[in-house]
Amino acid sequence: MDDPDSHASRSATLVERARASTPGGINSTSRTQLMQTRDGEPVCFEKAAGAELFDADGNRYIDYLNGWGPVILGHCDEDVNRAVCSALEQRDIVGMSTSELEVEAAELVVEHVPSAELVQFGTTGSEVVTHAVRCARAHTGRSKIIKFQGHYHGWYDPVAMNYISKPENLDTRDVISTGILDSAVEETIVLPFNDLEAVSEAVAAHEDEIAGIILEPVAHDMGCVPPREGYLQGLRDICDENGIVLIFDEIITGFRHAMGGVQALEGVTPDLTTMAKAVANGYPASLLCGREEFMNQFTTGERGGGVYFAGTYNAHTGSMAAVVETIRQLEARNVHETFDRRREQLVSGLEDHIEDAGVTARVHAYGGVFGTYFSEDPIYQYRDLLEHDSERFQNFRWEMVDRGVMMVPKFPRANLLNASLTDEHIEETLEAAGEALRAVSD
Repeated sequence: MDDPDSHASRSATLVERARASTPGGINSTSRTQLMQTRDGEPVCFEKAAGAELFDADGNRYIDYLNGWGPVILGHCDEDVNRAVCSALEQRDIVGMSTSELEVEAAELVVEHVPSAELVQFGTTGSEVVTHAVRCARAHTGRSKIIKFQGHYHGWYDPVAMNYISKPENLDTRDVISTGILDSAVEETIVLPFNDLEAVSEAVAAHEDEIAGIILEPVAHDMGCVPPREGYLQGLRDICDENGIVLIFDEIITGFRHAMGGVQALEGVTPDLTTMAKAVANGYPASLLCGREEFMNQFTTGERGGGVYFAGTYNAHTGSMAAVVETIRQLEARNVHETFDRRREQLVSGLEDHIEDAGVTARVHAYGGVFGTYFSEDPIYQYRDLLEHDSERFQNFRWEMVDRGVMMVPKFPRANLLNASLTDEHIEETLEAAGEALRAVSD
């Protein structure tokens, strides 16, 4: 990369212009930190191609952020873009009935995802989570839901809480935004992840009150925290025994780790599943799928349920073309086999560099995601993160960014693989990691 001081002007000008018409100059809270270098200079990106990003002054980065997860085949994938453009030449948005693309997209989801007997498409992850929680409440006639500390499920009030909490806010209802009413979250129970006993105790204490349990089956909003052996099956058993709806939030993991998501890899089928991000390689599409008896709670079509499911842009022609082509390409290119190989290359190389640098650190990895954490101890739940060296984590990530490797310097985010990564990208990443680990060593 060039000297950061030499490429600030174009980005700085653009950000200043943006601030005149957009609050803070940016359209998502999660993007704020990536507006600047470690020295506080703004950076904007003008081009994305394959596994690479280019900023406003032409500096190149190998991308492990991938839009927070949607980009799985590669940025601006030619096959997906061609399919979208072709579809939009025939039809844009009609506002009535259905289309062959919608049907084909749903059929592909049903074919691959174990829980998917029926599918509804939306636009964002947050909205399909909203519908899943409403569906669970409508089906059971109960009001309470269980979520887990450190898991993120979007902006819907009842789950917009207890994400990245400060230590003093643990064991409280820690909402992520002002403007959320106490009444909106008072029916939400927050528990530690990977602790079946805590779930059993909560269910016993609120007998016949809990409508649903929602979780990330692999907690990627805490970095990369897989479920303990038997944990997901234990949740399935508790839900079956107590008439509770089990909801897997596979917004990140769906189609990223396997064609059928984590539920296919772990052999545990939820009642409802939310997916988005990787299902359309960067185009705005989300979905809620599940068993027929639950999905028939919705008022769409001729179903007899009372749960409202609507959206002007649901199943938009362009998004459905992207879903269909992305799923086809994931199959045709054997992307998940490639991810297994790339992940092992990166994990092995990182572990070697950690040993050589004499740094206390460990690598967590699952499917198409990996991350380096600075502690001897593994992570099983959110409290474990508090024992990790977050300052060194961020410094390491900044050292990587300074060397042209986009690993978001925001604790505890993990890194996501991109099918366009080459052997040369991996070699460059590991070379940068060796230098970065030495730079942050004791």
